[in-house]
Amino acid sequence: MNADVLTTGVADGIAVITLGSAKRIYFDSEMGDALTAALDGFAGDPNIRVVIVTGGAPGYFNRHFSIPALIEIAESCAVPVASGPKTPLTMADFSIRPWRFARACQNQ
Repeated sequence: MNADVLTTGVADGIAVITLGSAKRIYFDSEMGDALTAALDGFAGDPNIRVVIVTGGAPGYFNRHFSIPALIEIAESCAVPVASGPKTPLTMADFSIRPWRFARACQNQ
């Protein structure tokens, strides 16, 4: 795993997932996949009592999401319009109505 994307550590039953680094503080599909894999790995471990997710850059948890990745996600999701074709989501749906964006993606 690329340490600029995600790192993990475990001590005394506490797992720590660190997203990014001082060089890379944006969330994209690579980081999302790595986060999912790390959480899945810790999920079945009876020795893990808690998982902490933190940011790898001092002063930031996560600075932003990769804009190309957001566009890719928006283009892959669509919301059904009453008795009509699906309407592609826009960046406004993500920034202004994130619940609509999330609901549409969950229904894919």
